Amino acid sequence: MTGFVLLRVRAHRLLLSAAVLAVLLTTSVLAALTAFSGSVGDAALRHTLTHRSAAAAALVVSASVDHEQRAEADEAVRTASRDAFDGLPVTVGKLESSGSYALPRSLQDPAARRGEPDLTHFAALDRDRVRITEGRAPSASDGTGPVQIALPVVAAEALKLKPGARLTVTDRLHDDKKQRVLVTGVYEAADRSDPYWQLDPLGGRGVRKLAFTTYGPLLTDPSVLASGALGGGQTSWLAAADFATLTTGSMAGLRDASAGAPKALAAAPVFKAGVTGRMPLPTVLDQLDRALLVSRSTLMIVAVQLVLLAACALLLVARLLNSERDGERELLRARGGSRGRITSFAAIEALLLAVPAAVVAPLLAGPLTGLLAERSALSRIGLDVGAASTGTVWLVSAAVALACALAVVAPSLTAGAGGRRTRAASLPGPVRAGADLGLLLIAGVAYWQLDRQAGGGALTGDRAGNLGIDPLLVTAPALALLAGTVLTLRLLPPAARLAERRAAKGRGLPAALAGWQFSRRPLRGAGPVLLLVLSVAMGMLA
Repeated sequence: MTGFVLLRVRAHRLLLSAAVLAVLLTTSVLAALTAFSGSVGDAALRHTLTHRSAAAAALVVSASVDHEQRAEADEAVRTASRDAFDGLPVTVGKLESSGSYALPRSLQDPAARRGEPDLTHFAALDRDRVRITEGRAPSASDGTGPVQIALPVVAAEALKLKPGARLTVTDRLHDDKKQRVLVTGVYEAADRSDPYWQLDPLGGRGVRKLAFTTYGPLLTDPSVLASGALGGGQTSWLAAADFATLTTGSMAGLRDASAGAPKALAAAPVFKAGVTGRMPLPTVLDQLDRALLVSRSTLMIVAVQLVLLAACALLLVARLLNSERDGERELLRARGGSRGRITSFAAIEALLLAVPAAVVAPLLAGPLTGLLAERSALSRIGLDVGAASTGTVWLVSAAVALACALAVVAPSLTAGAGGRRTRAASLPGPVRAGADLGLLLIAGVAYWQLDRQAGGGALTGDRAGNLGIDPLLVTAPALALLAGTVLTLRLLPPAARLAERRAAKGRGLPAALAGWQFSRRPLRGAGPVLLLVLSVAMGMLA
């Protein structure tokens, strides 16, 4: 049987080569789109949470904690952070600050000295987040001398202070508590866009002007705050996760885990006096989920159009292959070939078409996606195509390859059990016209609905408010193309008759013969022409 099938393949090698090429191209493109959708979704999710929405993706905690309870508070925040990020690796940063202090009146302009004093506060900043621009970093205090501090650049310029300057600040809650200060250096934020600066009320800017003008924070050694020499203030923590392993499939678990973080912190015994937890990550994930749905719907719109184009091409090949094998099937039946035997030949040919495409397409999906990423702005978001050939890609490739192969050999599988092929009875004209008008109406309404989405993609909401992909909107462009194709097919015969009449009135014999031939068989060459028109229209629509 195998030898006979190979002989059949050899006899029709040109048509089968075209079929193999069509199946391979269709499967490869759809497999690449599947890999592209998964890779881009994961990469966009990680890039957004790591860069543009890094501040909103962090957990910010603030509380007033006694010195002896700070270790317990640290552990409580770290435990809550691990749970909030659903087991992802977490880095916790901390900023300890003192209460508010008043700067000396002598540092103010004379006109402002009759108003409120300028304020400041001490803080133990993360030394990796600041850059010393002048002088040196402050060191630990011995308990007897002045507290060494470093000023922000903006504050040093406004207050006209340089390294070596000495001043005395006053506790705002206790006027009798004064603190001597020695300026050892000037610093600035290494990166003000760093989410860490959410812990600083001044945001790393060095100055804030509201009802009071506040300068700071005054960078000091952590041991100064731990000693209790300064007025008590707040301790703030910032927990940021490493999203390198996060995928779109784990978004739901992360959303649920992060939503319960503030309540978990409030339930910790160490924070019984009160704690403030802020984590906008669930809102960010909801926005990203909508954006990913829009992206998937857009890719599905393209995929449906490609399926339509591939189906038209495969039907043309199948029709040609079936017409070439009509005589061969009749001969097999005349020699006693059963329907099951002929069907088995077609099934083996289907496997010969499907297996190469199902194997090659997933292997090509990674390089095709990588090529697309390299030649676009996607390379900036860290698109990872190394794992493009996932199980989903292999499954899609196998399903598409099998469907394409069945479309090519379907006429052979559905051929009659015997006798000559008879012409199928055509539907009445009103029925065809009604079907055509129905298709045009559905395509027009679907495309109008899609055009009204205004950049929202092919999304729709249910009664509960949950968003999803609308199948009608996804198929709208393909329906419009199909409706245009059907309309063109219906207009070809009258156009052919009109062309014949115009050619007959002319004096040239070639034009008259061409018009006569075209009017006799108006649909004979319509398939390839419509396929070309459909591909051009699809490119313009894209």
